[in-house]
Amino acid sequence: MISSLVRRAALTHNDNHFNYEKTHNFKVHTFRGPHWCEYCANFMWGLIAQGVRCSDCGLNVHKQCSKHVPNDCQPDLKRIKKVYCCDLTTLVKAHNTQRPMVVDICIREIEARGLKSEGLYRVSGFTEHIEDVKMAFDRDGEKADISANIYPDINIITGALKLYFRDLPIPIITYDTYSKFIEAAKISNADERLEAVHEVLMLLPPAHYETLRYLMIHLKKVTMN
Repeated sequence: MISSLVRRAALTHNDNHFNYEKTHNFKVHTFRGPHWCEYCANFMWGLIAQGVRCSDCGLNVHKQCSKHVPNDCQPDLKRIKKVYCCDLTTLVKAHNTQRPMVVDICIREIEARGLKSEGLYRVSGFTEHIEDVKMAFDRDGEKADISANIYPDINIITGALKLYFRDLPIPIITYDTYSKFIEAAKISNADERLEAVHEVLMLLPPAHYETLRYLMIHLKKVTMN
């Protein structure tokens, strides 16, 4: 049964690879000059609030048309002003990655020089230095330098990673699946509990699922050391 679950999870993971659907983030917008709806191709009439614009990709449509637009938002990096506090799916779509690059970069740095550190995720780094790392990611993206030359205390990097997860507008375990995970964990039979947890995992958005999967692999390495 366990091997069957693993195979099924692997298949789902492969199917979701880079195929992360994202809804548009539409906001009412006043267009200056003539504008046409990019969904129905009809003119947008009026002087103010003629339609809506996706703040992530810039798609312009009628308010009514926005209800029919597919979940095919492709965020533009020029519109994504920050890395922290940004929706997880939006960030990975903008960078065309499986996981947020903050998670990848921090975990690589932690595993390279911190697995033997006592209290790796328990001991706090200096708050101002953690904020510096946050600002570096927001400013420089994947070019942010978090090496030992700049931040010799590994707890600053673990603190920055924890802060990233705390700042997510939608948690890695989403609001609508949290209670389902709690209920699954209460099942006394081990096989049934595993099956239930697996079923809830499949309800996570692909970017959340992949990030959680990668984080669990990392935390297992931490416990082994």
